[in-house]
Amino acid sequence: MISFPKIRAIFVKELRDSLRDRRTVFANFVIPLVLYPVMLLVVGEATQVAQSRRENDRYRVAVEPAEALAFVNKIAVDDEVARLTEPKKSKAPPKPGENDGEPQAVDTTPRLVFEYVQDPRRELENRNIQAILRLPEDFEKAMKRADAGEPPLVEALYDRAEQRSRDAAGHLNDLLLRYRTRVVKDRLKNHGIGEELLKPFDLKEPENIAPAEKVGGSVLGALMPLWFIMMIILGAVHPAVDLTAGEKERSTLETLISAPVRPLEVISGKFLAVSALALSNAVLNVLSFSVTFHIAGISKLPEFVVPWSAVPSALLLLLPLTLFFSALLMAVASLASSSKEAQVYCLPVFLVPMLGLMVVSIPGIELSGPLLIAPVVNTALLIKELFLGHEGLEQAYVFVLGSTCLYAAAAVGVAARVFAREEILFSSQASLRLFLSRQFFQKCDQPRPADALLVAALAFPLMFYLQSGLMQWAAGSSSAFSMATLLILPQVAVFLAAPLAIAWYLRAGMPTTFLWRLPTMRGLLAAACLGGSSWIVVQQLAAWQSLFWKLDPSAMQGIEMLLKDIPPSLLVVCLAVTPALCEEHFFRGFLLSGLRHKTGRGKWASILLVAAIFAAFHLPLFRQPVVFLLGLALAYLAWESASLWPGVLFHLLHNGLSVTLGETLVENRVPLDGAQPAPPPAYVAAAAVVFVAGLLLARNSGRRPEPTPLPPQELPAPPKPDWPAQSEA
Repeated sequence: MISFPKIRAIFVKELRDSLRDRRTVFANFVIPLVLYPVMLLVVGEATQVAQSRRENDRYRVAVEPAEALAFVNKIAVDDEVARLTEPKKSKAPPKPGENDGEPQAVDTTPRLVFEYVQDPRRELENRNIQAILRLPEDFEKAMKRADAGEPPLVEALYDRAEQRSRDAAGHLNDLLLRYRTRVVKDRLKNHGIGEELLKPFDLKEPENIAPAEKVGGSVLGALMPLWFIMMIILGAVHPAVDLTAGEKERSTLETLISAPVRPLEVISGKFLAVSALALSNAVLNVLSFSVTFHIAGISKLPEFVVPWSAVPSALLLLLPLTLFFSALLMAVASLASSSKEAQVYCLPVFLVPMLGLMVVSIPGIELSGPLLIAPVVNTALLIKELFLGHEGLEQAYVFVLGSTCLYAAAAVGVAARVFAREEILFSSQASLRLFLSRQFFQKCDQPRPADALLVAALAFPLMFYLQSGLMQWAAGSSSAFSMATLLILPQVAVFLAAPLAIAWYLRAGMPTTFLWRLPTMRGLLAAACLGGSSWIVVQQLAAWQSLFWKLDPSAMQGIEMLLKDIPPSLLVVCLAVTPALCEEHFFRGFLLSGLRHKTGRGKWASILLVAAIFAAFHLPLFRQPVVFLLGLALAYLAWESASLWPGVLFHLLHNGLSVTLGETLVENRVPLDGAQPAPPPAYVAAAAVVFVAGLLLARNSGRRPEPTPLPPQELPAPPKPDWPAQSEA
């Protein structure tokens, strides 16, 4: 059994050694505390310098033809006079869609210098001028002919790749629009027409109704999640490299491994030390960011408020992500033979949050579909939603947190498997071949806990993507074959074929891994009692749960529409026979065998973990509490009976009776308020008694009576030899 005092001793030792390293202290503690104040000062100063430069900057504009230069200069002078004489108006908020990459005027007085140059297009490409203004010949006369329906065309050319050229084009466009407005006013005045004719109604500027906290959340939610994730990796990469490849390089790993500790205890202590340093880095980043914004007064602006209420939930999401990156970096760094080589191996890990940044920055991206289980991306999108203050995120929060915990468990499993291979730890040329090649695996009775958790974590996204792909394939088809394929194929592929193949690849004993031992009669009787009564107990539990947690009727209608065209016999095969065989092989076979200890200890920890993972695979979220309790009973039966087949019978009876008799038992009792129907009380009482009896029968149901030993019998004395004794020589 794992010794937690030894893990704690290794954790304290590794943490103390890491804190003695100045590089670790600088990366994990100094940078987070200094970074945000420096960023605020540098960015603020750079913004002021750029704004001042743009206010005093001049933009050269080439005019074609040369004869129009005097006319354009006159327009600019008249515009300056008009701007100085007009009363100043309050600055209006930006209109939606203004800043879309097109020329936009800056909030400064335009300083356009008009001139004539040779080959203006080449000068614009060489950045000697910022824009080109092309007017038709005799522009003033052409404007007078506009009444006949032939308005002259004015063109402005600019370089969109250059900021100064975009600014110049924006100023030039505003100048021409103001001139056109003045010409229209003069013409209306000359004809004795009031300006009111051109304004049939007043248009109010769009009004922002978003609270300041949501505005602040929209800005911070787009940048801070990925920034915090990058800082987590930065805080974990150096300790992970130093505690693995660094110890290889210093030849100190052999001393630690030769101590009276198991490899799993060594990796656990090192992993906790790296995770503690990475998590402290994340917390310090959040605290430094919060203090900097508060001291700078940004959080007190009326139009920009930091959503502090979302910070605790965001920190909770960062916790399993920290464990994930810590274990992943340790596994990758363990494959290297030196610190420099490990740093090269760890560089691709930094690309993971960069990919997330690209996905999160896509306009209109939402936390739905496959993105719910995409590592890193789902956490960043959910933190963004939390910062925006959106409601109804409870199910998404549980989904993202649960999937990230599974990915963290998978990463820990990979790291544990690396540390279990001495060829990788002590080889100067370790490679993935030692880690993945089947010929290097030793035969074992059952998978290791790390292997079981890794397979469970990988099965979660595999099941999701396979079901999503089959749903798209079966979209628009209501045939029984397509619906049956949608229900059966993912179960067989993920829960049966995959664990069988992985157990064979790991060279694990198939009978011991999947508990193919023949059951006892007591175990089968316990399974019959549990399966024959659990479906009524589960319906009652769901009814009680629906009193405070309403079920969305649309979700049930979608399931009913999916199953309505499947014949009853095929429905039993899809929903009872297939899950009973496949899910029991995966959850109570491969997973439970991998988590249970040879000493028989850790019973309830293994049962609870298997039940939690079993519930995580069953959506929607409304079903998971009841499925968790059902998973407890199934795992308990498998543990006590030491056989897979009682659980198969239990599962088969539960699902089969739910499909065939479930609707009959609660017929005409379905309310319309989202509450689940409850069975008659007499049925519930009888089922509860039978269910408890089944649990009592399941206890120690795997023990077989040992054969009675025969009473000891006296053996007859050996006969004396009848040949004469030989004389001594």
